[in-house]
Amino acid sequence: MSAPVSPLELLPNELLDQVISYLSTEPPSFGQLHHAPSLQLTQSPTKDLKHLELCSRRLFQLVRPQLFTHVRLNLHDEPDFHSFMVKSDLWQYVTSLVTIADENPDRQVDPFWWRRVLRYLDPRRVLVMGPPVFIGNTLATPINDGHHWAFDMPLQILLLERECKPRGPSHLPDLDTCTSLLASRPWTSMTFNESSSLKAYNHYEYFLSCVPSVLAEWGTSGIRGSTRTLQRPIDLSALLRGLTHFSYTAVFPFYNHSQIVLDAVVRMSRLQRLDVQLAPPQDNHITELEQRGSMDPNDPWMELATSYSLVGYTVNNLPCLKEFRCGDLHVEPMRQDLLAILDDVIGDRGWVHDGRGVWRRS
Repeated sequence: MSAPVSPLELLPNELLDQVISYLSTEPPSFGQLHHAPSLQLTQSPTKDLKHLELCSRRLFQLVRPQLFTHVRLNLHDEPDFHSFMVKSDLWQYVTSLVTIADENPDRQVDPFWWRRVLRYLDPRRVLVMGPPVFIGNTLATPINDGHHWAFDMPLQILLLERECKPRGPSHLPDLDTCTSLLASRPWTSMTFNESSSLKAYNHYEYFLSCVPSVLAEWGTSGIRGSTRTLQRPIDLSALLRGLTHFSYTAVFPFYNHSQIVLDAVVRMSRLQRLDVQLAPPQDNHITELEQRGSMDPNDPWMELATSYSLVGYTVNNLPCLKEFRCGDLHVEPMRQDLLAILDDVIGDRGWVHDGRGVWRRS
């Protein structure tokens, strides 16, 4: 005797798709971009779709495309990932890709991994998390790693986004001669989480240290005290001009580094929106932990305040900018100081503040 059919199974596909849509949630990486980079970026306690998929063969077929809209790839596993995605015909559903490069001396990752992956996937959103040197090599920009010991930045986050209609593998471009992930698609939005500079404050003359960051390479033609000429992609200026939205997250960068980052931002001459967050997120206690060392607890806040005066000046001088967002007004002890700094720099320049950290050009 056959088992009774669940009433859910009697619904047409259109209604089942609607049910499935209510169980779909944003991937955890969407909400973690401005937190300390962590290999747990994609972990989620919500598994409703996975549970529904196991209920029946029919639900399995309907749910599976939703499950693979957002995918995570450890780059060490790319050959197996490729085989699975192609054989299962799931490549066509992917709109968001998170790639993890947990490098160590015994397990190096090819910085041109994206040449292979973007021959069978065409996501609107690609997030890369890995060590600073790996991020730099992925963008064809070798970085100065000489002061990495002072910062201890094991991971940074790069996110590239664009609006597009997904294409099949036969319509995707050949990337064999492409040297930078930034040139692999016409990206219009970039988010960069540089991680924390707090550990460097424990060292004498911390401000002379060079942050291991691709933005430091893009924003300057040389490092103070060094004769090294920095290498940039030949087409970098054209690639940065394609960006209309840039979001920068760091934890207490030195003001002189902030200026270098802003010099890179100025190269994004068509930028319409700029987001900046320079303090830890709410309920993050990294400041208290680092104060156990030899740092002066006032130094990070002084650097942050000076950085925001530089940010305000840059906001005024970006001709296409329409919106600026400050992500640090949640820090109550600094809120009034930051508002005063920004009001002094952009308050009478045609910018209107909504009271919640968003300024729009009137």
